[in-house]
Amino acid sequence: MQRTNHNRQHYWILLLSGLFLAGPGLSKSGKVRERPNIVLITVDTFRPDHLGYYGYPHETSSELDRFSREGIFFRQAFTTSGWTAPGLISIHTSLYAPTHGVDVRGKSLDPAVVTLAESLAEVGYRVPDIFFLTDIHNFWHLGFEPYEKRTEYLKLGDEILFKWLIEEAALDEERPFFLYYHYRDLHQPYAPGEQFDALFTPGSYGHVLNPISHLKRFLSADRRALVQREVMLPRGIADFKSWDRDWINALYDGQIRKFDKQFFGRFLRTLKELGFSENTLVVVSADHGEELLDHGMIGHVSTFQEGRLYDEIVRIPLIMWWPGRLPAARIIDEIVQCIDVMPTLLELAGAPTPAGVQGRSLLPLIHGDLDRSTIAWNERPAFFETSEGGYTANSEQYSKRTLALRTPHWKLVSATNRLPILYDLQSDSLETLDVATAYPAVADSLHGILNNWVLKSQVQGMMLATTNAVDLSQGSPMTNEESPELAPRIMKPSSGDTLPYLGANQTINLSWTGPSDVPYAVEYVVGEGVYRLEGELLDLDNDPAFGPFHVDFWNSLVLYNPWRFRVYRQDNSELKSDWVTFYLAPAQLAMAEKDKSSVALAGSLVFSQQILLLFRGLANASYDLANWTIGKITVISVLGGIAILVCVSLCLYSAGCWLGFQRVFSWFIATLYVLFVYATVPVMRDVWDALDHYTAGSVSYLGIISVFVIIMPLLLCMVYRVRARMSPYLVFAFVSLLYGYILFVYSEYPAERLHLVQYGLMSFLLLRALRLEVSGNGAYLGAFALTALFGIGDEVIQWILPHRFFQIEDVLLNTISGGLGLLVTRLVFGPEFVGGSLNIPPRIEHDTLRIGEPL
Repeated sequence: MQRTNHNRQHYWILLLSGLFLAGPGLSKSGKVRERPNIVLITVDTFRPDHLGYYGYPHETSSELDRFSREGIFFRQAFTTSGWTAPGLISIHTSLYAPTHGVDVRGKSLDPAVVTLAESLAEVGYRVPDIFFLTDIHNFWHLGFEPYEKRTEYLKLGDEILFKWLIEEAALDEERPFFLYYHYRDLHQPYAPGEQFDALFTPGSYGHVLNPISHLKRFLSADRRALVQREVMLPRGIADFKSWDRDWINALYDGQIRKFDKQFFGRFLRTLKELGFSENTLVVVSADHGEELLDHGMIGHVSTFQEGRLYDEIVRIPLIMWWPGRLPAARIIDEIVQCIDVMPTLLELAGAPTPAGVQGRSLLPLIHGDLDRSTIAWNERPAFFETSEGGYTANSEQYSKRTLALRTPHWKLVSATNRLPILYDLQSDSLETLDVATAYPAVADSLHGILNNWVLKSQVQGMMLATTNAVDLSQGSPMTNEESPELAPRIMKPSSGDTLPYLGANQTINLSWTGPSDVPYAVEYVVGEGVYRLEGELLDLDNDPAFGPFHVDFWNSLVLYNPWRFRVYRQDNSELKSDWVTFYLAPAQLAMAEKDKSSVALAGSLVFSQQILLLFRGLANASYDLANWTIGKITVISVLGGIAILVCVSLCLYSAGCWLGFQRVFSWFIATLYVLFVYATVPVMRDVWDALDHYTAGSVSYLGIISVFVIIMPLLLCMVYRVRARMSPYLVFAFVSLLYGYILFVYSEYPAERLHLVQYGLMSFLLLRALRLEVSGNGAYLGAFALTALFGIGDEVIQWILPHRFFQIEDVLLNTISGGLGLLVTRLVFGPEFVGGSLNIPPRIEHDTLRIGEPL
């Protein structure tokens, strides 16, 4: 009897042990299933630092926080790019962006690449397509199986996920499922609805009893309407202030709370109600993060159309949850990337990992000791690449790339036509200070690693595309005899690279794919405007080097930026490589990075170089504009112009005879200038962008030169008039500093700064005309009122134009600019100023002045 009891106890122990080990893999029928269900949820534009479990002070994510406490939370998880397509494709392929190549709008994944869905389908998973973006080229070939109700349920938004779970999940209990869903409603615009808006926004302006809070709310009303309405918020569309961050964060937090309560909480409840909680592995992540005025912008690469890779854009949440099979409450601080998700899920599912993946399984980190002493894990940098403009990029932006490398200590960013930027993350976690000059050895080393990564990634992508080429019409791999000959692919330099000058032995090295024993030709187009050259170089091998160049010769080459070239075999000119564009950096700046003692000298040389680039660009722009204008001139247009000029002259002469020539001339100039300001409103940004292109970014110095050109003559006039009196100079200095502060703080977009300067000149011209009509201070008041009125008209035009908006604050800034212009006029010309006359007023002798005498 004792033996029987002992055997029975042994039997129950074995049974309970088996249930514990295999329980999560049991189907509803009680049959053992070895593999878990897998649900992968990515959330668009999701920042992990706004989660309560991350340490965020506001209650945005109670459901996600509980979920995180029951699973593994990666605090330092990163995507591979700054916009949706490259980041999501990296998750589904475990490939970096330069390798999978889906980095601009319209590109598709090579069908030869084995995806996460395909790998799971190979071991028996159901992989239904409930992803709303698979109809777009960027998301073709992900390997999902057609779902017949997809089109019908996609119209219901998030309901498609719940419909599949309720209607389809239990139909085949023997096969596990892999569901991938991308939640979209965290994306701009930030409009969570009244229920969730009210949770965080009311207190974001300050205490309700503080009158400043009501002023902030009033001044930000138009900007808040933009944020809640517009998907695209490129630079210059609105002048956001630092205190706008509070209400922007509040709107974003409301959207997280909406996702947490209405979607994710419901999802967890649905899993539990259907009996899938214990045998389902759930992963929550994102395509990329989101900038919320951390560095002056709102959104990400596709919405503000700039290639930026700050941490707030590339850091993403990564949470893994599998009750009873993965450890709970595990926080991991090592750097990981989204390319590591696929190998991890495949290992947990018992599926083989495809050859060529660039990520690695995270299980060593997940199951390692808490002190990390036994973890078989080698830390490596995180790498990033983004095309400029992302999904909304234009043809010019397609060729531009921003690259970055991140370690726990350093972050290096390399962008088209710019020298690398280095951040010391230990002392500057917000990425505000470039320390490349202070740590040149670190910058050079990391830049070399980054360039090698790009080269290696591109080579691997090319190998995937060539060795696994698929004949799509037949659905089978092509043999070597059937595969077509490929055009050369340029490996170095990468499109968008900026080559620094490293010394007297500096060379320009090119390389491309193809046999080394055949001759190649290089087609090149360099420079712009009067510096444009194009031609061909023949009989080259596939790894040529040009140089060396001494410093003066190098700097002369800089004038011919940008450098564009493509390659073809001379025996087959039909197959040519894609065009590659690169730039040469001025030698002085590179030398300054190498020699700290010459930083000041290098800075002045660089400034001089930028001024030269500015004037060269303006000359080229004027030359091209003149050519364009001449090309548009016809006999009819010349005759029409002469007729208009004659009619205007006759009208002005007649009016002058009646009203006085000085009066007519003053009002004509003022009216013409107002019309000019209004006419330039629609094109000002385009003109500024064109000038930025012509001058290689040096147009930003135009404001400095303009201020110098305006202030110096005015100051000389004031010196002549007031001589040794100090008070006018102090007021003049104060006004100049105040005006400079307004231009610097309240206008993010440089073209808007120039627009604000226009209103100072407008008030002056209106005053000249009004002084002939009104005496005393009435002319100043009238000029101020008219300037304010025209400023309102300016914003009305902005409101009418597409993608431009009426901003109350800009009306105030235009008015203040006009008022400061009138004050400067009073200081320089004094009360004797007479409309229509630009003569310098009579000098005031110092010994005749009395206290209290007007300026």
